Amino acid sequence: MRKIERKLLLVAADRRVQIAAGVLAAVAAGAVTARAWRARRNSAGEAPSRAYRLKPQESPRPGMRRIAAGRTEKAIERLERSRRGEDPAKGVHGARKDLKKLRAVLRLLRHELGDERYRAQNDAYREAGRLLSESRDAEVKVQTLEAICERYAERLPAGAADEWLGALREERDRAVDALSEGGGGAMGQALETVEAGRRQIDSWPLEREGWKLVGPGISRAYKRGRKRMRRVADDPGPEAIHEWRKRVKDLWYQLRILAVATPKGLADRVDIADELADALGDHHDLAVLRDDLLLRELPTVKRAALVGAIADRQEELLAEALPLGERLYDRKPKRFRKKMRAGWRRYADWEA
Repeated sequence: MRKIERKLLLVAADRRVQIAAGVLAAVAAGAVTARAWRARRNSAGEAPSRAYRLKPQESPRPGMRRIAAGRTEKAIERLERSRRGEDPAKGVHGARKDLKKLRAVLRLLRHELGDERYRAQNDAYREAGRLLSESRDAEVKVQTLEAICERYAERLPAGAADEWLGALREERDRAVDALSEGGGGAMGQALETVEAGRRQIDSWPLEREGWKLVGPGISRAYKRGRKRMRRVADDPGPEAIHEWRKRVKDLWYQLRILAVATPKGLADRVDIADELADALGDHHDLAVLRDDLLLRELPTVKRAALVGAIADRQEELLAEALPLGERLYDRKPKRFRKKMRAGWRRYADWEA
């Protein structure tokens, strides 16, 4: 067993004791931790659902709280398992995805939460994700380079990326090991942040109901993404593409939440947004990989071949992304909002 695994096991043992004490204190004080919330609901015979979507005839206010709570609890569980040494890389990846989904919920409810509360919680979850990003970013660079080498094997010089790939793998392993160093490390800090956020969900000031609660958020996400697409069409730089990708991901997550109320004419938008987000994500990963390459000392011929392969693949991905974007954002924002609202009214009895 490696040294880091022994550390993770020791940290996990200490952590279990701390969590048990924390739950008791939180219940006594009237606060609700993720673990206490699950126990309370289960004791009442109501197993909480973590489905990342509103259910048929589910009232949006409790539904949105349920969805947000489910993402925080899932992230907490993943991080706790990772601290025990159960595939930290996989756990961190899953937790970061949970945090992104959670931030999409916050954006959907931003007008209801208020800017101050929204910014505070969004910034906290973003920082938690940043604390976990080093190991995940290192893993993504390895995977992206391996994919480039496989895709362009015939055109790259023999062993063009061997030295670079070896260095990236070593950096990835060090980043994973560093997650829980020092009695908690970045993973421990992220875990504390997510647990603190979970305790606030039950007190979110959600007063509106139905379409008034979710409509402004999904309309804003669509409008912002469409605007970002136009910017990319005019100037397809890496930063513009990355910003567009973030807005596409927001819309994708939010459409998944509201899938039960999405009208037939827009039902394919979830799959289109998913495909588009993947293409733009791969484009961004290649941009990060290229930046890394430019800092490495490699022979000129190998460097040039790799830069060329990365650029060609980015060009292919952008050629795929723009038509997908035109399909996703084929309606003007006002028409999209009206279509979504009409679908909502047909779905929700309380909107009838």
